[in-house]
Amino acid sequence: MAPLALKRRGEVKAAWTLQRRAVILVAVLCPLSYIMVLTAMVFTPVSYVAPAREISILFAALMGAHWLQEGDVPRRLAAAAAMALGVVALATG
Repeated sequence: MAPLALKRRGEVKAAWTLQRRAVILVAVLCPLSYIMVLTAMVFTPVSYVAPAREISILFAALMGAHWLQEGDVPRRLAAAAAMALGVVALATG
């Protein structure tokens, strides 16, 4: 992403000025989440960790329905519940 950021220095500077806290938060949490997944894979089989990691899709769908007012909320909730049940089924065997 560095070449793109260098081409758009003005936009990067504006984003840094307006949303410095969010930029720092993302810069810390993204690598931290990856480290947590790698650590979990050391202690737990990958067949448990990988589906649990995909639960982030569930949160994205719920946030989209809530904050972005995306449509078809019942279908999104049903799919999110199915994903959560799948992770529970894998964890319990």
